[in-house]
Amino acid sequence: MINAFLRRQRATIGMASDGEVSVKAKIVLSSYTPDTSSMVAAICYAWLLENTRKREKSKIKDEVVVPVINMRRARMWEHKQAAWLFHHIGIDASALIFSDELDLEGLLMGKQLSLLIVGQDVLQTNGEVGSLCTILTDNYCEDAYDLLQTSNLRRLLLAGILLDTQNLSSLAKSSTNRDAEAVQLLLVGSSPDYRDFFFKQVMKEHGEEYFLESMRQHYGKLPVEVKQKPSTAPTSGPAAVQPTPALAPAPSKPTEKPSCTKNKFSVGRFFNFFS
Repeated sequence: MINAFLRRQRATIGMASDGEVSVKAKIVLSSYTPDTSSMVAAICYAWLLENTRKREKSKIKDEVVVPVINMRRARMWEHKQAAWLFHHIGIDASALIFSDELDLEGLLMGKQLSLLIVGQDVLQTNGEVGSLCTILTDNYCEDAYDLLQTSNLRRLLLAGILLDTQNLSSLAKSSTNRDAEAVQLLLVGSSPDYRDFFFKQVMKEHGEEYFLESMRQHYGKLPVEVKQKPSTAPTSGPAAVQPTPALAPAPSKPTEKPSCTKNKFSVGRFFNFFS
């Protein structure tokens, strides 16, 4: 179900960028320094918004809610943890949208754009919970409980909470009772040891050839700058990046050199203009 949503939104925003359809685009952007839980939150929050919009007839009909990961697609090599999670759960990487594949300038100039930033405009923890995904789990319980029955959604949210709270560690200052309650809900039907097993799997440094081949297929070959720079924490992320002029197709096969084409209209400049 999530893959169908991602493919539909990618196709729609692509047609809007090309002028084939006229829609209002609500972009849900992961944080400026996207980590795994931020990427998960952007995807899951956008799906919740789209589902709520369809159920409420008072909402704008010609609107598309699109999750966008705030970095170049090729930089997923610096976020192998997130790449593995998506691969393991079965998220279609070719349906994801990265900020270098979206024409923010064209949509803005056409007055077709509104934007929400995870952790800034929406899903702020305010010290009440340790994870954005805990808030999202609560929201799904209230507004879209049927979608919460989707196994890959539950595991995405579970991964986000466990990463943010260090597997509900008592040493993690951010971990709260609400986080533990959300994890308990998401684990219904799982084996007693699944939480620890899943957390260890997400935290592993995955180097299996089948996984690396999948990364080459969906994110291009390992960029030179990543080869030269040793990987640090798996959840660290880059700053906001610049978009290219149009929604580029996701790579369907390994490419010799991932595209890094940029245009002068950066995401950072967009926020200054928008404010």
